[in-house]
Amino acid sequence: MEKVSVIIPVYNGEKYLERTLNSVLAQTFKDFEVICINDLSKDNSLEILKEYEKKDNRIKIINNSQNLGAALTRNVGIDNAKGKYIYFLDADDYIDEKYLECMVQKIENENCNIVLNMSIQSESNGTFSQFHHPSMPQIKPEGQYLDKITTIHDAPCFIWARIYRKSFLNDNKLRFLDIHATDDVVFNAIVNMYTDKTFVFYGEKYHYTVNNTSLTGIAKSVDDRDLQHIKAHSMIYDYLKEHNKLDNRLKLFRVYPFIKVDTDEKFVFYKNFFEKIETDFHENESIYNEMEKYFAYSLLNTSTYDEYLKNYNKIVSIGFLRRGVKK
Repeated sequence: MEKVSVIIPVYNGEKYLERTLNSVLAQTFKDFEVICINDLSKDNSLEILKEYEKKDNRIKIINNSQNLGAALTRNVGIDNAKGKYIYFLDADDYIDEKYLECMVQKIENENCNIVLNMSIQSESNGTFSQFHHPSMPQIKPEGQYLDKITTIHDAPCFIWARIYRKSFLNDNKLRFLDIHATDDVVFNAIVNMYTDKTFVFYGEKYHYTVNNTSLTGIAKSVDDRDLQHIKAHSMIYDYLKEHNKLDNRLKLFRVYPFIKVDTDEKFVFYKNFFEKIETDFHENESIYNEMEKYFAYSLLNTSTYDEYLKNYNKIVSIGFLRRGVKK
């Protein structure tokens, strides 16, 4: 049994795929398999994968029979993984040569289910920058554990910055849910509710490429990302409630600057969501900030989209700043 299963969903990844695969094959840690799932790519991605499969028998190709999207494609990888640990890598990114070595070392030394590596460098049009998460607590140089609520609220949700113990995922039947754009948000919120803590440290670098043509990039560049985020919160709530995993310390939603109530579809979905969580929201209202409470009550206290437009600004953050102007 290999120690690590590296899972790479591939969709039209020919531009960066060789760089990605080369970075994996150059790892100082050698005990791994690379599961590449081709999600019906229309470019030369499959041909590139086949060439690499000939070079190294650790590379295994799976071809989806239909286009599944990033979330369900990753599930295919988990279901076919033979490793003790699961690591997800995007097909347009790459990792330092000691990346897997340091991740395996941490998850084994700390004897935990999830390790998060905060050393992330982003690249956009040839410009490089170190990633800093705005709300992430100050991490000790040697790393430290964060409890599950802090991890969900304040740590980045990137799945490719984490390594997971496969037995933990399988024992709890944890898989990606079928959602557009925010599958990493949903997955990590649910997964973290099944483990008490995550070990967080700064190790070797993950190199993240800003690429709007990739399997995940397409999803993240859509115009309705605000709706997708609230759909993610709705899906998380439904799952945790069904599995008796709700925690009164967990915020059931967050307000982001880009959230708008600018279509009837959004109004209806948001209102239904807040009506669904209303009892739990009221019971733990003190954990929400003022803008989050403003957003919730603006929907709960309004019957129609036209009424909402009359009394509230369609951009939630601006509406919050101007609250009290319109009565």
